[in-house]
Amino acid sequence: MRCVRCEFENIPGQTRCIRCGSILEAGSEVIAIHPPRMPAWQKPFRDVTRWLRGLRIVPEKPGAAGRALEKVASGNMAGVLLSVVPGLAHLLNGRFREVRLFVLAWFISLSVGIFLYGGGMGTMLIGLAIAIHAWIAVRYGLFEVITTFFERFATVLLVLAALGGLYWAIPHTIAWGPIGGHASLNVQAMNIHQGDYLLVRRVADEDTRLPRGTLVLIHPEGVRNTHRDQAINPTNLMIGQVVALPGETIHVEAETYVVGGKKLDSRRFPVPRWLQRFPPRADIFVPAKAYFVSTEYAVTAHGGVNVADSLIASLCLVKASDIRGRAFMQWWPLSRRGFIEIE
Repeated sequence: MRCVRCEFENIPGQTRCIRCGSILEAGSEVIAIHPPRMPAWQKPFRDVTRWLRGLRIVPEKPGAAGRALEKVASGNMAGVLLSVVPGLAHLLNGRFREVRLFVLAWFISLSVGIFLYGGGMGTMLIGLAIAIHAWIAVRYGLFEVITTFFERFATVLLVLAALGGLYWAIPHTIAWGPIGGHASLNVQAMNIHQGDYLLVRRVADEDTRLPRGTLVLIHPEGVRNTHRDQAINPTNLMIGQVVALPGETIHVEAETYVVGGKKLDSRRFPVPRWLQRFPPRADIFVPAKAYFVSTEYAVTAHGGVNVADSLIASLCLVKASDIRGRAFMQWWPLSRRGFIEIE
């Protein structure tokens, strides 16, 4: 009850003011002493947090990142989710003028970054677009409830990490979306040089027969070397060339591929350097649902010891199911950008 004389808030039921001793009127306003209840959707998160604290997995007092995450979840989750599309939360609430320049900068950075993707400048611009996107998201309302420097810094890092994962996942999860890789060979007939960045479209069906000369993206597995005189260094992702099809035989003669007794044009089907140094001593048979894919590896042999044909076969014979996709466009460098045509 509030005292009319000194306006002190007394406990309900008091007849006299604790501060000044005045008689409290019976009609004075009654103040509710019950605290506001937690929303029902937040209670499971609170219970999980308490359980983790009981196991001493989570500290009793959360750090800057933990406090920032709690504040994000408490009152601004809807704005953060809507900000997956830059400026959408502001647009729906009539505040788009606040971020229109940021949205324009994001669009320009992302568009130019995609156009120059495959080079250092493209990667930098895409990173700038992610940073601008994160800034738009946190400007919606997070900084109104997060005031300290460390909490704001932790919040920006959390949003950046989430958006970075989103930007990486979108092109990799869309079934028809293109991915890319670097060429491992110099193919003169296609004007493709080693290190060029090519766009790759996923192969929808592994039973699809790929024509000879197709450039494919593969992920070679690490080969355990059982011979001390040999060293093999496969990369994570590379683009090689289909040279021999299922059911054919292939070997190397005078730095030229020979498939089924017929020599191939070295300008269209170049032999990688390591196979020129260590050509197979016998024909290699390509089994069903597999291809002989020509790629460049770092292979060394000491003491004049040749590389075993079985090892060459394990490196070059690629299952159809292990082919990630086929290259359809030369993307970088910009001066040679264009679609890839197989003769």
